[in-house]
Amino acid sequence: MTLAINLTGRAPVFGPRGKLGIVVPANNSVIEPEFWSVLPEGVAVYGTRIMARGDLTPEAVRLMETQVDRAVDELAATGVDVIAYADMVTTFIMEPGWNEHAVQSIAGRTGVSCVSAWTSLRDALEQLGVRRFALGTPYPAAIHALAPPFFEARGFELTGHATLDILAMRDVPKVDLDLLRQFVKSLPTAGAEAVVLLATDLPTFSCLETLESDCGCPVLSSNQVILWSALRAMGVSDALPGLGRLFRA
Repeated sequence: MTLAINLTGRAPVFGPRGKLGIVVPANNSVIEPEFWSVLPEGVAVYGTRIMARGDLTPEAVRLMETQVDRAVDELAATGVDVIAYADMVTTFIMEPGWNEHAVQSIAGRTGVSCVSAWTSLRDALEQLGVRRFALGTPYPAAIHALAPPFFEARGFELTGHATLDILAMRDVPKVDLDLLRQFVKSLPTAGAEAVVLLATDLPTFSCLETLESDCGCPVLSSNQVILWSALRAMGVSDALPGLGRLFRA
């Protein structure tokens, strides 16, 4: 049996406006589906995973970080236009300045623009003129405790903070919208210019507008700011409905 192959048609071109590569912790079942659900026409996303499993501990995070170079090389070989290091907790676990250095190192080594969960949040806060915010995370209490000093050392003021105190990595993607909404409502937002929700495995895209309506101020989540920052790096400035005030700024 002979297969007839039609070569007269034009092959589809994926990502003509930009290809985004994301380095994803292996326990994360959220970020790729969230991105797929809202990507502007002509933008494609490619993920490479780094092993992360068990409980969220500093030791597990440091072990995961040793795989980043391999993941970055794989994404660069794909021909992406931007690489996003899609993990926030390393920002608090690794030594001061590690995150910024990692972004610069990846960009220098690959020749590809790079953003991270922290640099994206930093730039989004600047875009919205936010210096005072309420902070929420799903992290275990011991790791959550590292976050407020990190932000305060960089000149931010917290109106308050809280955590869902989830230890097992695979449990964070299971946070449902009702629980997240109750959690955000419990945050001390009086005087806050925004609410910041950390973790790239915390689902938020389906409820950002609702959360903003509830608290009366912008809500910034890790996946939202990464996508915003990566699209800006590609020169894509589409308004994406449902993703909160950041995408309307």
